[in-house]
Amino acid sequence: MNLTLPRTSTGTILDVATQLLSYFGLERTDLINTSREALSIEAAVFQAVTGRIPNAFTRDPKTAELLLETNEPTQEALAWISAVLPTDAPHDPDTGIDDHLEHIRTWVSTPDFFTGALPTVPEVIGVVLRAKQTAESLAAVPAQRIAA
Repeated sequence: MNLTLPRTSTGTILDVATQLLSYFGLERTDLINTSREALSIEAAVFQAVTGRIPNAFTRDPKTAELLLETNEPTQEALAWISAVLPTDAPHDPDTGIDDHLEHIRTWVSTPDFFTGALPTVPEVIGVVLRAKQTAESLAAVPAQRIAA
């Protein structure tokens, strides 16, 4: 798949991420599954932003997570995905920071309470497309919902 980069629009980044997930498939536990070339949501977003997947994504998960956390366009896109999920992101009360990476990983790899099924690839792509539409419609990522 040939990509023209860099991408700066969050909507464009999320659109390309859906194309990558459609083409390569969805990886639920690792960032990348090299045996079948499947990508996690996070890896697809990173590749949509940068046009590449560093070796750290297959060999060094801690470095890969650092790359994800320090790439601002990737973080912005992941925050939008996290914002449209039906659950709230885990929140660190000491720092006030939501953990969007953990939120997305938990959602994609945890069976639904009622059905016992994992989100399907079309459902995951639908969430990413909803995040794209939301990012293009709003000026900022919505604030976390606060339980009353």
